[in-house]
Amino acid sequence: MKITHLVFSLSLTAGLAFADKQAATDLDPFDDPGNAPAPEAPADPFGAIEDYEPAPGYTMEVDRERGAFTLPAGDGSYHPGSHFANWTWMMNSERWGNYYVGLIYDSSRPKLGVQLKVGQGKNNVLKGYAPRTSAMRNNDPLVLGTAYLAEPGEYPVALLTGDQSNVPSFKVKGIRFSPAPESEPLGQSIDGTINLEAKTATTYSEEMRYEPKPEKDCLGMWRHQEDWAEWVFDVNAPGEFELSVEYGCGNGNEGSEVAVLVNDQTFKFTVEDTGGFQSWKEISLGKVEVNTEGENKLAIVPLSKKAKAVMDIKKVSLIPAS
Repeated sequence: MKITHLVFSLSLTAGLAFADKQAATDLDPFDDPGNAPAPEAPADPFGAIEDYEPAPGYTMEVDRERGAFTLPAGDGSYHPGSHFANWTWMMNSERWGNYYVGLIYDSSRPKLGVQLKVGQGKNNVLKGYAPRTSAMRNNDPLVLGTAYLAEPGEYPVALLTGDQSNVPSFKVKGIRFSPAPESEPLGQSIDGTINLEAKTATTYSEEMRYEPKPEKDCLGMWRHQEDWAEWVFDVNAPGEFELSVEYGCGNGNEGSEVAVLVNDQTFKFTVEDTGGFQSWKEISLGKVEVNTEGENKLAIVPLSKKAKAVMDIKKVSLIPAS
């Protein structure tokens, strides 16, 4: 019994001493709010997201309106129904090829279903919802998709809306057609090479365009100096590249001056006779720095046209320099 009592006394004494020590060091934040520890700041959910740095722009002005056109509402016919409405136009296209098709409108409604048909058949039927607009849109069209025009000429255009669309709550202002590429670029390959094929270019042009015939597969019909082409492509491994252009030019058409714009860098060359517009010659324009990861741009812009046509373009290549 004495041993048990001694152990209990020692345990009690040690416990009281520990409690006194804790009381001297631990502060009750409710007794003195000024001594309360500052709460930990929550983790920033966007802390790991890096700032996006766009690629620098071109060193010269380019005309992004070239080749685009609008069908104004005033040139169309409006046919209202009880729960829908129809618009119709007759469009005369001077250039065949692929186009972005957009709806220009003002709306205070949450959204309205729309369907646009270009030409005959089922290929060029575009559907979507038109959301409420704001004054900051600056008449930017709502792009519904792309439509391919197989040849120049007249095409019927029909717009179906899910309710009245010539009223203050929803007013159609026009249909916008803008040049679009025939295909998307493949992107940077595993070895770092970037091949920009003719069919992946956007042709801002009145006549120049992608020619899909197997014996051509190029940008051709380059009869206007003002026509130009652009590639928008992604880079996942930036660095220094060897820039080359593969082109063709027929006898008597050589001598045009051309600029190749890669972001904020400019390269120039004089077109030579290659033996024919589909007799391809690849020329090196030197090294170019592509330092932006993500979206980059390259353009071919004629500075002069010596004869009937500038040239045909097969492709542009960027090959890692090291």
